[in-house]
Amino acid sequence: MVIHRVSQGETLYGIAGVYGVPASSIAEVNGLSETEELVTGMELVIPVGDTINNQLLRVLQNRPSIETLGYLLPGAAAANLVRQIGPDLTYLGLFDFPVTETGEIQGTLDEDILTAANEVNTALLPVLTNNRAEEGFSPELGHSIIEAANRQNFIGNVLEMLDQYDLRGIIIDFENLNPEDRNLFTEFIGQLAQELHDDGKILILNLAPKWEDVPDASWSGFFDYSALGPLVDRAAIMTYEWGYISGPPQPTAPIENVRRVLAFALANNIPADKILMGMTLYGYNWELPDTPDNLATTVTQPQVWDLARRYGAFIQFDETAGQPSLNYINDQGTEHEIWFEDARSHYLKYQLAMETGLRGVFYWIINQPFPGTYYMVTHLFTVEKL
Repeated sequence: MVIHRVSQGETLYGIAGVYGVPASSIAEVNGLSETEELVTGMELVIPVGDTINNQLLRVLQNRPSIETLGYLLPGAAAANLVRQIGPDLTYLGLFDFPVTETGEIQGTLDEDILTAANEVNTALLPVLTNNRAEEGFSPELGHSIIEAANRQNFIGNVLEMLDQYDLRGIIIDFENLNPEDRNLFTEFIGQLAQELHDDGKILILNLAPKWEDVPDASWSGFFDYSALGPLVDRAAIMTYEWGYISGPPQPTAPIENVRRVLAFALANNIPADKILMGMTLYGYNWELPDTPDNLATTVTQPQVWDLARRYGAFIQFDETAGQPSLNYINDQGTEHEIWFEDARSHYLKYQLAMETGLRGVFYWIINQPFPGTYYMVTHLFTVEKL
């Protein structure tokens, strides 16, 4: 497997001839059609060396093991998507199940998705959140759930749900809690983890990224890495969105920021064999000039390629950030700047996971197309199943 950067004028069939690989194989791995016009600067995964011989088999047998978690938004085609991607996933995080102030769990588990997950031996874990449709992640709602008066009712409802559907565990994605709830949140996670473990279940906790502990910081302050690390089974650290919809335009997951967050976690009581590093399958498209009211839109990798073709723009790769970008001017004369993820940027993150000995990675979200990343993970690692 190699990563090929497309030069101006190159075609899929020409690249296939250089590597001695069928054009159809390159197209499939990268989610392209065989006749698709390539974009200058796009990075393609080239499936070189897929034929299994004795030497390659020895290499494959020595690949490091990894766990993968894919977050999924339910929808009409979700079950088929699980069947397609599920073989490359250890866990499927079904997003989301909001919780009420008194600890009741809202939402219904889609039986078709559960059936599909079981067919591909992927552990479905419901994602429980303090998310309110009208306002997003609510600190007030989060406080109500974690305080002692409602905590036991919530835990009881969690255990009942897991037993009803014979699930392996849950994911907690509580965000934007008030910093003063830091100790209360840790107590909540400790009690929840203990009761789940007593019932043979697992707990994955989503954590905001940081490289210093500032307890009163908004968004990340209430996460006490050192106290939470020993309590949870997996720490899913959201190592992305430094470039955010509100701007300014910048890399969404620069590799050095990711590295700093992981180093901080490892130095603060979260062992490598518990960490799942976050990887996004999308990017952001900002209209310039950037203003507070001018929010970016989410774009997938194929959408970036389409924009580059339409406006004759070249994709650039920032070696420092370890991410690609695209600048173009649309038909209305408005300039745009995009930062996103591609094959090379994901490859660098997989290399970082290897270097630091992480338990694995997670993908937000698998509804967005990125076939190359699943090819890479299964050829660089052995994906574990429970």
